[in-house]
Amino acid sequence: MKVDEAKLLKSGFSSNDIQKIKNNTENYGGSMGETIQDLANRFVITIFAVAGCLAVFVLLVLYGSAESLFAGSIGLLCGISVAIFVQPPVLAYKSWRYKRINRS
Repeated sequence: MKVDEAKLLKSGFSSNDIQKIKNNTENYGGSMGETIQDLANRFVITIFAVAGCLAVFVLLVLYGSAESLFAGSIGLLCGISVAIFVQPPVLAYKSWRYKRINRS
């Protein structure tokens, strides 16, 4: 994916966000396009993980006992927290939005 800094700024990335992405590519290799692609993919995976946890919670509410509802909801809340904060959520969302708008 071809990435242009002006398009990133126009898309909602701050100059600080762009600098973070540049630092990441310098430290770990790759290109800005690959980094944007990876962050966008991580955002999609996070959405599916959270949706899965919410589906399990609904099943617990419908069919579980009070004890399993309490324990399961705490476990699912921990799982959602890990899924969200294992990657930078704001940068991942901005990357997903950029990728979706600038499909080429």
